[in-house]
Amino acid sequence: MAWIETHCEDCRSLLGEEFRRVHEFLDQYAEIFKVGIFNEYHRTFLHNKYGLSIVRSRWGYEAYLAGIIHISRDYHESGMNDKDMDWIMTNFGKALLYFNNMDNFEPHIQHRVLQGWDNKSLCWIAFKNSGCDKHYRSLEETI
Repeated sequence: MAWIETHCEDCRSLLGEEFRRVHEFLDQYAEIFKVGIFNEYHRTFLHNKYGLSIVRSRWGYEAYLAGIIHISRDYHESGMNDKDMDWIMTNFGKALLYFNNMDNFEPHIQHRVLQGWDNKSLCWIAFKNSGCDKHYRSLEETI
């Protein structure tokens, strides 16, 4: 997993600006779903077209490109020093498929899973109990 500083270095190299707020936004769920315990789970929330659309609407096209670089780095787990934006844009689709089960816009929250876990699933804990439902519809609508 790349750290925020690594993502910032990639963007400085490719775009001339670090776009720290974009990387912090995309990785915000890593605070709840610690990488050492849950591996890549935090990436299912905003490492997708939905997360990128929020980035673009908030901070513009250059920030959107920073988001693409971020997601590409997380997928390829290698430096972006020898890559250019053409390479990243060509290979970006693989990262979306890997992190998001065929390009979903948001995590699929199965109501039967929520009910089976008595509203104690990972999604429920993250969204309902931690107050991190800023970007998704209410879980009550899902049940």
